[in-house]
Amino acid sequence: MKVKIVFFDCDGILLFGNPWRKIANAVGLPTQLDLKWFRDYYDNKLLFEKWNKNIEDYYKKGGLNRKMYEEILDFKNYTINKEGKELVEYIKSQGIEIAIISSGTGDYVSKVAEYFGIKYWRANITMVFDKNGMFKKLQCVDEDPKAKVIEIKSLCKMLNISPSESLFIGDAYNDMDAFKFTKRGVLYKTKDAGLEKLAFKKIDNLLEIIDLIKDINGRT
Repeated sequence: MKVKIVFFDCDGILLFGNPWRKIANAVGLPTQLDLKWFRDYYDNKLLFEKWNKNIEDYYKKGGLNRKMYEEILDFKNYTINKEGKELVEYIKSQGIEIAIISSGTGDYVSKVAEYFGIKYWRANITMVFDKNGMFKKLQCVDEDPKAKVIEIKSLCKMLNISPSESLFIGDAYNDMDAFKFTKRGVLYKTKDAGLEKLAFKKIDNLLEIIDLIKDINGRT
């Protein structure tokens, strides 16, 4: 099946900087505790609702407000992946659709989509603040990583494209379900036996996607 759409995860793929880690640092959430919750969730030791509640409590305790949040999202705090810019331009030149499917926040993902000129984007999280600008809650489309499959299905239906006609570029455990669903997961710069087993292809440079598309669609 030819490639008709390329889905990108956001952080770690199109740019580097991890906004979740930056928010955690700002509110005093210890890195080891943050990672423990992440691992416990993916090891089925922690429910998604409880994981979210733990994070929400730390954000509130740390006094997260809209001003802090917007400063953390400032592009000066992140590094653009130059490979991504070149790849996106190539994909556009081939008339192939592009979308970002992220576990991040809409405020962040929308900025990345705008920078790269990507029309379609979906984010799992909406950060909700009260009328005084203080953090209130995390609003989710669905449990991570199920939300990514929901958004892939939705976009494919809207664009009349089969998921089997896609590539999904990811780098982490929250991309697992998308890899399984599309059966065309491309693992970027990550050494992990579980993810490698699920991946259709493993790459160390995003520009390798150009040759992959040419091999699948026919070289032009």
